[in-house]
Amino acid sequence: MLGNSCPSEFTLHPNGSSCVLQCPTAKNYEMTSSGSMVSCTHTADKTISVQLMPVPMYPYFENIFGARRYDDRAYSPNLTYKMLPNKQVYQNEVDRFASAIAIADEKISRNDKLNTAFRSMQDAENARDTAPDAYQTARVAYYTLLKGDTWIEEEKNRVANAEAQPIINTFLDKYKSLQYTRSRQQAVIDSMNNVKQSVLGVKDDLDFSVSNFQRHLEDIKNQINKDKRDQDIQLAKATSWIEVLLNWLIVLASLIAIFFLGRYLMRSKPGEAPSDSDIMSYLRRSAYGSRTTTPTRR
Repeated sequence: MLGNSCPSEFTLHPNGSSCVLQCPTAKNYEMTSSGSMVSCTHTADKTISVQLMPVPMYPYFENIFGARRYDDRAYSPNLTYKMLPNKQVYQNEVDRFASAIAIADEKISRNDKLNTAFRSMQDAENARDTAPDAYQTARVAYYTLLKGDTWIEEEKNRVANAEAQPIINTFLDKYKSLQYTRSRQQAVIDSMNNVKQSVLGVKDDLDFSVSNFQRHLEDIKNQINKDKRDQDIQLAKATSWIEVLLNWLIVLASLIAIFFLGRYLMRSKPGEAPSDSDIMSYLRRSAYGSRTTTPTRR
């Protein structure tokens, strides 16, 4: 009689028409179903499950009469899949399930590690005030296990943005303020330089004008001094002629006075000497043109 059986590594699917691998109960997995899908689910963590893929059952003949064929194994139920002609179909499912269950086991191991790391972080957080370094170490260990090795770089960026960036922004603001102040100061300096150049230009023009004015003034003073010297020379010349003239007049007047005095003396009587008043009176009359020649006696 013809019958169907599952290999010894497999068990009957709930639908009764195919086979699925047996769940590893030693690792706390049990078979669960959701509609037509069958999975091995971890008893402690229901989120960890591995789907079971159905494989065909293999036929066998029941040996009722004790007849034996050339290969009795072909007619026995629950043989290992390795003895079946289509063993590769079962081998593929065995390999797939082994990879999937290894990943699930790693998840369970990771979850256990995560739970342990989380509890350590909680304990360290309770003692954060007294041991801040221990809390940071536990926190890094937990989140690195939870999010992977890339978390530490993300954390550095987060800390940089949350803590360092405000400081950087403060320095940037100060730098911008200094740049603005510097630009304003430079503008003031440029303006002062322009004013300085203008003042220097005016100063140069003024110096040139003052120099020309002083030169003209010196020329005028020199001309005045020259004219003064010429005038002094002319005056000295004129004065010398006047002095000569006066001297000649004085000499001439003296000669005239001597002449009239001698004349008067010659007209006096012998033995009579004229008085001083008579002489002076005679000279006055002579000077004013009097015709009287006889002296007046007193």
